[in-house]
Amino acid sequence: MSEIVITGATGVIGWRTARRLVEEGHRVTGITHSARGRERLEALGARAAFANVFEPADLHAPFAHADTVVNLLTRIPPAHRMGDPTAWAENDRLRREASAVIATAARDAGVGRLVQESVALLYADGGDDWLDEGSPVEPATSTASALTAERGASVLFDGDTVILRFGIFMGPDSALTRGELELARAGRAVRLGAAGTRVPTVWLDDAAAAVAAALTTPPGIYNVVDDDPPTRLELETALAVAAGQRALDVDVIPELEPLSRSLRVSNRRLQQASAWAPRIRAGLDGWELIASERRAA
Repeated sequence: MSEIVITGATGVIGWRTARRLVEEGHRVTGITHSARGRERLEALGARAAFANVFEPADLHAPFAHADTVVNLLTRIPPAHRMGDPTAWAENDRLRREASAVIATAARDAGVGRLVQESVALLYADGGDDWLDEGSPVEPATSTASALTAERGASVLFDGDTVILRFGIFMGPDSALTRGELELARAGRAVRLGAAGTRVPTVWLDDAAAAVAAALTTPPGIYNVVDDDPPTRLELETALAVAAGQRALDVDVIPELEPLSRSLRVSNRRLQQASAWAPRIRAGLDGWELIASERRAA
């Protein structure tokens, strides 16, 4: 049993991670700034600690006895604002400033391991070639702060550092996923890039399982994505079926960095280093799972 502290513990991946780690027998504390966040964490069996993640002094007590700190802080803007650079300001501040505060506070508290969230969208366009953790990165405006958070976790923290580069999250409470499904029910879809563009996705429960696996993997960078990222055309076909449409009227946006890149990202390194493997093909089977859940509701 380990003492785990999670920042970003009430987000779509954070609460799943807290639940999973509690179920595995760990003592989990989630950092929150609201009574509602505390209620949600306590309902999962975790403890809650009130703290401002930009204030080092606030993190001293929560981190004091932690074996591992997991930083999952993000604030992704809604889909309709993703093309606006100003919409990423809060997310960038969390990754640039708060992540540095967390890494430093974890070091000062003598924490043994830091797990830092990052994104697979950092990689340069690879076409249909496989991309691994050693492939070239080419951060866009919206992802540059993720690379800053990675470097801060590696430089400012002096224990074991694990970087998880997540694919695009899919799940029933992902606003982006819900929005695409609703659009498909109206017979439409938006295609970023070409039909053969590879899209690195990951089911939210599989992402949480990867965080749990990161507690014991060797330090380093790991991609957390589907086994074989689908093409945009494959994704649209699965989406149409889930939405009950024979075909979708596709609006093509040829370039929107970095979402229009073709990223056939490999998860082999994490699978070789742990017992983790994705259970759901998020970009293909995920649509029907979400549609079925919503029909049942």
